[in-house]
Parts: sequence; C-alpha cells; structure tokens
Amino acid sequence: MQFRLKSALFTLACFATPLAAQVGSLPDKSPYKDLEEGQRFGLVAGLWNFGPDPVNVGPKGTVPVVGLRYDLALGGPAYLFVRSLSGSVSRNILDFEKHPAARLVGTKSSVLTDVDAGITLALTGARTWHDLQPLVNFGVGMMFDAGDNAGDVSGFSLKPALSLTMGTGLRWVTGPNSQLRADLSLYYWQLKYPQNYRSTDADPQAIYATGNLSPWTTHTALTVGWTWASFR
Repeated sequence: MQFRLKSALFTLACFATPLAAQVGSLPDKSPYKDLEEGQRFGLVAGLWNFGPDPVNVGPKGTVPVVGLRYDLALGGPAYLFVRSLSGSVSRNILDFEKHPAARLVGTKSSVLTDVDAGITLALTGARTWHDLQPLVNFGVGMMFDAGDNAGDVSGFSLKPALSLTMGTGLRWVTGPNSQLRADLSLYYWQLKYPQNYRSTDADPQAIYATGNLSPWTTHTALTVGWTWASFR
C-alpha cells in the first residue's frame, strides 16, 4: 500500500511539473519589460496655466513653455529628477495711490523660470507595461523672474520664491535609448505683496486691506518631452 501511494505521488509530480511551468507568460510574450536605466537628458515643451491670486497681480493666462530635464535612476522604482521650465508671462500693475476704479494702470511682460528637483516613482517599478511606465513625482525648487526684479509703482515684483511641485506622468519607451513622456504638474508659489497694498492714502478701500501679504498660488503645466539615455 505504501509503495503504491509513493508511485502515485511520483506520477502526479511528473505531470504537475510541466503544467506548473506553463503558468504566467513566457519572457518574450510578457507585457512587462525590464529597463536598464542610468542617466537621461531631455527637452520639454508645453503649456503653463496660471491660477489666480487674491488681487490679480501675479502671472496670468496660459502661455507656451520650454525647458530641460535630467533623470537619474536610483534603483527600483525611484528616480531623481531636475528640470527647468521657462515662459513669457504678463501681469497687471496696480497703483495704490489711485481710487479702485483707476488702479489698473498697465501690464508688465517678462520671462518666468521655475527650476525644481525631486523624486519620481514608477508605478510599474523598473520596468514597463506594453512599453509604458506611469509615474508620480514630488519636488521642491525656486521660481524667479530676472526681468521683474524692480518693483512697480506700488512696489510689487515677482521676487524669487520657493516652489513646491507634484504631478503625474507617463513614459513611452520608443527605442533602446529614446523615450517620449507626458507630464501634468502642479506648481505652488508664494507671492510677496508690498506693504503699500495696505495703504488707504487715496481711498478708504486699500488694495488688500486684510489677509496674508504672502499668499500661496497654484498653477498647472502640461508638457511633453523627449529624453535620451546617456552614460548607462
């Protein structure tokens, strides 16, 4: 009896082994492909959409942007990124010495730049699914506008400020070295209003009578880019 039981188990194992080997996908049929990542350099272009601020003197509208990015694989699903975006912007100029109906005295144009660095996490790990790799990222950086350093008639300017970023993206591997990607990012900047916005010299109604003189503002960027692997 014991001999027959051992024989039956041996026969069952012989049939089960090839069946078990069929579970899952063969390497050449799998939708997943491992990536051999190192450093990547890329070009970026897209649109910036600027959100409102309490008195509407920050960058406004939707403008084209261009930029550069650098990515470095840290291991597993994590990547270090550094990127910059620049676009031509315009903002309103308010004169605190005029009555409310006449305070808008013009606009100012300049080139705004944001440089940030942070961590990107790939949702599929260090591999793609059907050549696609979904991403999430978080970063911190600096917003500055070299052409808007001097204050306007009320003393306001786009001074360099801390920026916080977060977003999602999708990479499409198009070749051994090249990748296309699309990113949707949120940017948080802190504007610095001048004390003159509290003034009531011309009218009892100040430009910004109450509230934080350093409000945070939210902006979005939709970009597409092309990156190239280097020094793997």
